[in-house]
Amino acid sequence: MNLKQLRYFVTAVDLCNITRAAKKLHVAQPALGLHIRELEAELGVTLLHRHSRGVEPTVAGQLLYSRANLIFEQLEQTRKDVTQLHNAAREPVSLGLTTSLTLLVGTHLQLMAERDFDDLAFSLVEGPSFFLADAIEREELDVALAYEIEPRPKLLLTAVMEEEILFVTAAGKKKAPAEIAMEEVLNSKLALGSRRDIGRRILSRAAGVPLADLKVAYEVQSIAAIRDLVLQGEASSIMPYGSVARELESGRLVAKRISGFPLKSTLYIVRRTHSGNEKSWEAHGLDRLLDRTIAMVTEKLGPYGMRL
Repeated sequence: MNLKQLRYFVTAVDLCNITRAAKKLHVAQPALGLHIRELEAELGVTLLHRHSRGVEPTVAGQLLYSRANLIFEQLEQTRKDVTQLHNAAREPVSLGLTTSLTLLVGTHLQLMAERDFDDLAFSLVEGPSFFLADAIEREELDVALAYEIEPRPKLLLTAVMEEEILFVTAAGKKKAPAEIAMEEVLNSKLALGSRRDIGRRILSRAAGVPLADLKVAYEVQSIAAIRDLVLQGEASSIMPYGSVARELESGRLVAKRISGFPLKSTLYIVRRTHSGNEKSWEAHGLDRLLDRTIAMVTEKLGPYGMRL
């Protein structure tokens, strides 16, 4: 007697019909009937009454049906218990990424973590850089990759990359020049995030214009909404490559450098100072995961990113 025979038998009893059971189990009807007859021969009893309307269990069949269901319930519970035991032994790690980085490598990172770091219970959190830094400080995140973070007593910052931020506009019929003058940028109809937004702060710093004096047509704390405004030709923006990589590759958007004013943003690994779990992270390979993530980002950014 084996589990396949029991599964076939239980399904036949559940559906009261050999044909329907075979269809549900995706096996040929003769094969299913043969397995049940072999089970009856092995036990030396008749398990099913067969008639024109279908099948129904005999007294012996009812007993086997009841016991078989208990076996399957125990198997399922065992599977859950073993899985939970494995998950309980995994080191929980939460990594924060900005929206642009999530768009660029988020899916690849999740798959890599699941495949190569199965001793980590990995979770990915997306948000603006300032949100991620605040979450690290509040101990709601273990580690983050975030841009332009100011030093804080509770944060340990490691600069890992410099990324060029781009002036992005809708593609026109004519080929756009590779560069644009700062004056033209400042006079453009701009869609930017709030005053804490990285792109807005970098533009303000490069242009020597106070944040409060930057002319912003649309203030939107949403990369998706800003991207849509730019795609519709309603505005231009200052954005990291990852936020618009697909649209740039498809030719729907155009990225330009600002003549004489390279807009650079520094990417940091952000951790809490004295978090107390450095040895645990090293043992579980979190540093290696971060290195591979940064390498992935560097590769995706191409000419717009430089590893420090």
